[in-house]
Amino acid sequence: MKDRLSTHSLALKLTAVTIGVFAFMLLFSNYMLWKEQSRMAGKLASQLEHSFYGMEGGDDAEDTPLTLVVDEAQIRTLAEYRIYAAFIMGITMLGGALLFVLVIRRMLKPLRLLTEKVNEIDIDNVEYVKDEIRIEKGSYEIRALSEGFQAAINKIYENYEKQRQFSINAAHELRTPLAVLKTKIDVFRKKERSPSGELADFVDSMEKNITRLSGLVEGILFLTRDEKPERKEVFVRELAEEVILDLEEKASEKEISLHVTGDDAVFYTDDLLLERAIYNLVDNAIKYNTPGGSCELRVRRERGLEIDVTDSGIGMSDEEKSHAFDLFYRADISRSQRNSGYGIGLALVRDIVQKLGGGIRVLDNPSGGCIFRMSFPPQGSAAEITKSRQQRQKRR
Repeated sequence: MKDRLSTHSLALKLTAVTIGVFAFMLLFSNYMLWKEQSRMAGKLASQLEHSFYGMEGGDDAEDTPLTLVVDEAQIRTLAEYRIYAAFIMGITMLGGALLFVLVIRRMLKPLRLLTEKVNEIDIDNVEYVKDEIRIEKGSYEIRALSEGFQAAINKIYENYEKQRQFSINAAHELRTPLAVLKTKIDVFRKKERSPSGELADFVDSMEKNITRLSGLVEGILFLTRDEKPERKEVFVRELAEEVILDLEEKASEKEISLHVTGDDAVFYTDDLLLERAIYNLVDNAIKYNTPGGSCELRVRRERGLEIDVTDSGIGMSDEEKSHAFDLFYRADISRSQRNSGYGIGLALVRDIVQKLGGGIRVLDNPSGGCIFRMSFPPQGSAAEITKSRQQRQKRR
């Protein structure tokens, strides 16, 4: 363990790099200054040969005082040396700092890579956090940090898998008795053709709650599916019009008008999943709309694909919008109790949109109500997609 630390420790590497850089700066500056001093010493020696005046020869030569004349050229040489020394020190410091930054950046590259991997994790989509974030290269501290992150992520994913498996098992266990209850109610209605009074209210209440529970079970099973979308060419506006037709009767009960506008868009996606997402949004718009209101479904195909479901309902606060797609979240309990559902429809929509590679958000409708906007990234045209798909099939 000690050998591993001494070989790969980030602290030891930083210490060694710091000492090495400063040693390099010191040696480089001293060498350059020594070289300049040697050049100046030779130059001064040649100048001094012509600067001594005295008596030559004779007995009194030793007692004759000598006069050293320093001219302006020698003074300039000394000034130039000082400037050169300052220049060398500045260049050395700048070069050393640059070298230090480059080395540190290289040493911290694994840490930047780890940061990018951690930032890519979407904790709201736990099924996608199983990707490896462990760093194999780098210092001991960074590798230990990545292993700690990996262990935490693995625990989150394991808990998610346990909850997912429990939801699947519970939903399957509930599916059969609910189907049996629904069948018995249907049989009872056929036997008692016109139940009246409290008995009729009881049967209606039972049937309504069984239908709600069946929808909840089906929604949970849908959320826990781990299947890849089956993509193909989809005429989005035609798909939207089919959804409107399916919900027209339900909307007419509250006198809500439904209409589709926008482009005749062709998109390469899973038609069943997209239809389910649109259906849930329009159904939600009908539930929480005001009587006599409206619901508009708008399709836009520019670079990508945008689908807006706009209602004229009661709207949502900022707090409610931030939790709108949480599983089992209901903004207003009193109004939720007046509508069938358990707060799973919008969670299903978010799950579908993310599986299809898009995103969804809630906006305020300027005239009142909400706008649920599904956005999907750009892709090739339908002709290009068909051509590329045919080429792939030929290669197979």
